[in-house]
Amino acid sequence: MANFKLTKKDILWSYISQFLNLGAGLITLPFVLRILTADEIGMNYLMITVSTMVALLDFGFAPQFARNITYVFAGAQALHKEGVEKGADTINYTLLKNMIGVAKMVYTRLAVLSLLIMLTAGTWYIYRVTEGFTNVPRSLLIWIIYSFSVFFNVYFFYYTSLLMGRGRVKESKIAMIAQKLSSICLTLGLLFAGVGLLGVVLSNLLSPFVGRFISHKFFYDKELKQNLENVGESREQKIELFKIIWYNAKKLGLVFLGSYAANKFGMFLAGLFLSLQEIASFGLMMQLFNILASTSSTFNSACQPQFAAYRTSGDNDGLIKRFAFTMNIFYIIFIVGALIIICLGPWILKLIGSNATLPSILTVTIYAIMMLLEKNHAQFSTIIVTGNQIPFVESTLIAGGAMCVLSFFSLKFTSLGILGVVAAEGLCNAVYANWKWPYVVCKQFHVNFFKFLKIGAQGTIAAIESFLKRSKVTK
Repeated sequence: MANFKLTKKDILWSYISQFLNLGAGLITLPFVLRILTADEIGMNYLMITVSTMVALLDFGFAPQFARNITYVFAGAQALHKEGVEKGADTINYTLLKNMIGVAKMVYTRLAVLSLLIMLTAGTWYIYRVTEGFTNVPRSLLIWIIYSFSVFFNVYFFYYTSLLMGRGRVKESKIAMIAQKLSSICLTLGLLFAGVGLLGVVLSNLLSPFVGRFISHKFFYDKELKQNLENVGESREQKIELFKIIWYNAKKLGLVFLGSYAANKFGMFLAGLFLSLQEIASFGLMMQLFNILASTSSTFNSACQPQFAAYRTSGDNDGLIKRFAFTMNIFYIIFIVGALIIICLGPWILKLIGSNATLPSILTVTIYAIMMLLEKNHAQFSTIIVTGNQIPFVESTLIAGGAMCVLSFFSLKFTSLGILGVVAAEGLCNAVYANWKWPYVVCKQFHVNFFKFLKIGAQGTIAAIESFLKRSKVTK
């Protein structure tokens, strides 16, 4: 069976990859803000918004494939729509090969569908927000190239599920690092060559091939290749496995749809009501806090295969301790980072000569609090999902729908602008999701939230003490 113990190297590579994953935006951000016009910056954020909407076609397949592949490598001899089978001492390679086949099939179809949507409905939207492809030079060509870059990103995405499902956290992150480094180098080179926004989308088109090549090498090692060659694929088993994956993927897909509506659709609507300069400001705020949220939750994300393995072994005590520890790290990093953005963000943007600015301090502060609460309940939700149960579909869809309605009315009938969209998103999450899913997890593991925080703090202190002891021994 696979070893799902999370090593220090896994954690280190996870943080490096997360930095570079976001660094394709973070490292290049000062140059993008300085070199591109405000209109180009705004169009860039709107293209990302459209591609994020198209990414909803994944419909929850990625985490389902990763989790079920983890079950197989942990020794599960069969997969089920709900619940987790206790692992055996051997890997069912026939089951694994058919699961890989299903993943390839699904992502091929998703990639084609994504491209069709981008080139039809997406083209109409970009036409609208760029005033007929006129206020950004070569905007039609930029959009077409960006659409094909989304196609290849979707097409190769299942490799991440394969590596994470196998517990190859470090290898998955190395592949991502290589892809993002190539993206950063291409972006910077093309920006300084004077290509403008076209250079950014060209780098998005070419870099996925680097990640795919390295991911393939890491996953299909010699031993796995030999074991998979000795077993066959079955169309009947693939169909059955797809039904199992789809059972919860459709639920997660609806959750992602509701989450998108609650967290990202405001930007989509804003593109129809606000100027590209205002969109640049809104997008910049969202990008900075998305970078912060992803960075602060990197440790938690790296532990996902370990959480699934805890579920398979029935070790609930180990699961809650590890989860509380990861959440404590999340709280510390996010709060410190949010204070830096609020207090120093405007000064840093002025220092680098940015053509885009942040919204008002009030708007940024409210958005920071809203993001902290949203990412908190989202990570508690992932623990519920590790038990192969998804109870939050209906509530997420309701919240997402309410957010869309409130954002529309705010943009249409008030002058609040970005603040109105942010307030609508925060209100819809605060009514239910922000408190409900942390409560459910704490109840399931027989702890209250304050005890949960205490467990996390104890884990952090223990980790620091262990590190200091090892440092003394090394000296």
